[in-house]
Amino acid sequence: MIDIETALKLKTELLCKGLFLDNNLIPQYKEQGIEIDFGRKGGAGPSGGRYFLLEDESTLINIALWNTPNRTELSLKEIKDGYFSVFNENSKKFFGNLKLIQNPRFYSPEFKTSDGIPMKKIALVHGIDCLASTIYQKCVYWACGEACTFCGIEVSLQNDATIEEKNAKQMSEVITAAKREGRCTHMTLTSGTDESLDKGANRYIELLKEVRKQHPYLPLHVQIEALEDLEYINKLKEAGADTIGIHIEVMDESIRKDITPGKYHISLETFERNWEYAIETFGNNQVSSYILTGFGESKGDFIKDIEKVISIGVIPYITPVRSIPGKKFLPITYYKDLIEIYRQSAELMKHYGVNPLKNKAGCVRCGGCSAIKEAYKAV
Repeated sequence: MIDIETALKLKTELLCKGLFLDNNLIPQYKEQGIEIDFGRKGGAGPSGGRYFLLEDESTLINIALWNTPNRTELSLKEIKDGYFSVFNENSKKFFGNLKLIQNPRFYSPEFKTSDGIPMKKIALVHGIDCLASTIYQKCVYWACGEACTFCGIEVSLQNDATIEEKNAKQMSEVITAAKREGRCTHMTLTSGTDESLDKGANRYIELLKEVRKQHPYLPLHVQIEALEDLEYINKLKEAGADTIGIHIEVMDESIRKDITPGKYHISLETFERNWEYAIETFGNNQVSSYILTGFGESKGDFIKDIEKVISIGVIPYITPVRSIPGKKFLPITYYKDLIEIYRQSAELMKHYGVNPLKNKAGCVRCGGCSAIKEAYKAV
């Protein structure tokens, strides 16, 4: 049986390195009843991968799948008893077994909303049972040439994998279909930033209210850029959001301008005001922030920045940056460094009384893209 320490190490290494998927093996897998591909090519969260479970069948990982072996020494091999074996090509040793999380049935083309849109274009399952949707697939920073370098929000739109804006009726219908399959116990809603003062909050508010009427007990998570008018945070909570992510992504001021040129205009102080206000509104352990590693930041400075976030009461959702098709090639995060970051972050969370295991909905609850919860259990 895999213990939590082993799970933390294996998960972190897989998050950083990904796996080589040989195109020639895909038909063989299909013959064995396993449908596998290279996953999403854009959208919210780390793209270009699939969700797997470790052999303990509880540790969930969103793993990048590469079609060239020069990206990673870890390769998917044969399937036995429902598990893929993973082999390290450099050490010539067995790495571990992984179980693929199968796609839900509603991804099939015959599943459509009442207005004729394929359900897969409205929302996707992240992990096992977290339904996720980008309610507005455009961002003001893409329009003005200041998009974050790691972002793929409009790539999905260009690939015709989604539609520009989803409405509450479409969303409710897909939630119903996903629930029917046991694939929706909570939901992540994200969006590109609007150029209006509310930065997209009003889109959320309208949709949340309507979805709440159809699905009153479904825990809902929203993600939004730091706001000047904090009253919108109240409105999001009142409309039905249970948790909120206010994502800074990069905290190092010397790197932030190059990586997030549009969001760079928002000061760290503004983010801190938003986080503090959101914790008062949503409660302890219900506010998070995506924070990416792999941009050459100092590990010591990174931990100091993480401590600032945690001391406020925010859960830092730390994840290695991942390359996106059609975007600038992004650097590699060294997994041994990231394990250390996860451990220190978990120790800080325990010191400040922040518990990611108590988060009600969204990315933190899903946990597939970060090993922060495994670290919290391990330290």
